[in-house]
Amino acid sequence: RMHTSNPVLTVSRLLGVAPPKRSGLIRWICRIWSMSLLCYIWAGSIWKCMDFKAEIPTVEKILFLTEFPGNMLAIGFLVWYAIQNTFPSQKAELQIDRLVKELDSKAAKHIYCKHCRVHLQLLIIVIAFHGLCVLVDMVTFNFGWRETSFSNSVYNLPALMMSLGVLQYVQPVKNLWFCLEHVRSRLQEVKMRQRSPLGTTKLNARYESAFAILVDAGGQTASLLEDMRSMCNQIDRLHKLLLRKFGIFLLLNFANSLASVCVELYLVFNFFENPLWEESVLFLYRILWLIMHGGRIWLILAVNGGILEQKCLLCQLLNELVVCSSHLERTINRFLRQLQNGLNHPPTACGIVPLDTLELGGFIGVLMAIVIFLIQIGLGNKSLMGVALNRSNWVYV
Repeated sequence: RMHTSNPVLTVSRLLGVAPPKRSGLIRWICRIWSMSLLCYIWAGSIWKCMDFKAEIPTVEKILFLTEFPGNMLAIGFLVWYAIQNTFPSQKAELQIDRLVKELDSKAAKHIYCKHCRVHLQLLIIVIAFHGLCVLVDMVTFNFGWRETSFSNSVYNLPALMMSLGVLQYVQPVKNLWFCLEHVRSRLQEVKMRQRSPLGTTKLNARYESAFAILVDAGGQTASLLEDMRSMCNQIDRLHKLLLRKFGIFLLLNFANSLASVCVELYLVFNFFENPLWEESVLFLYRILWLIMHGGRIWLILAVNGGILEQKCLLCQLLNELVVCSSHLERTINRFLRQLQNGLNHPPTACGIVPLDTLELGGFIGVLMAIVIFLIQIGLGNKSLMGVALNRSNWVYV
């Protein structure tokens, strides 16, 4: 089964952010382990917020500290899902698995192979990336065991758990994407069958014979299209179930990433304003953090955008079909209206954040506005400090 036997869920279970496969004593042990990790992360994050004493502007301080409660809430949601997981919460994954099994054996095997290959690659990338972050963190603290352990428990451990949570959402959505690709390939086959034989024209007897066969096959084509429309409707319903399940987590992830990227971009700007070799490792750490948050946002938007793209391609293929009967025409129109309705209402996280790559421009606009605001505050504070220093050097007579 795709939703139970895959490496992403296995690693997620080790970190307490995915439900166990078995019940009984093992499930209770996993629940205690998940709660222990959650309490450990919450305690470290609260201590970090209380111990933060850097002299920085209030707005910058708020944005910097927002990452910690954001991590606490997002991981709390994942742990709650892992602890309270029951059959209804697994409904979407079970039905996606059943949907793939209902396909012909060749198509199902192809989707299973793509599923395993793609998600194993994503898991390897995530683990390697966070391993690099841990190494840079150790170099930052000169391999001090106590400082590195605390820093990783506050930053890298929650980051890895949230990345695995994103992969848990991306996995089933990507499988729906694969199912839509299968529908598109079947529709392409229907279109190819409607082509008239080579070398025929409308004045040729072979064309009349081919068109007569096409009309006779119209009922079969309409039946195939109805099956495809039913499958697309089921895919839309399952996609909505996944959004209902992960919507809060996705919203928290977007808000947390926006605040973190704003602060990190501002600090990168400050580094280039006055670069110091001693801070080069910290600069690399900030770049890795920007890549991590940007990668999460892009991955979530890309898989949802891929589903919308497949729907657009399906609409194009439907418009290219040869209509040979009124029944086939009505079937095609119903299919087109269903797809167009999905395109007019793109998926959203809790009805707030649209999940489409076209919305990336708006996200970047908000990001740059906040970063410019922080830069202006920083420049204003430096100007005030300069005036204060000049006044201190005045000689009063």
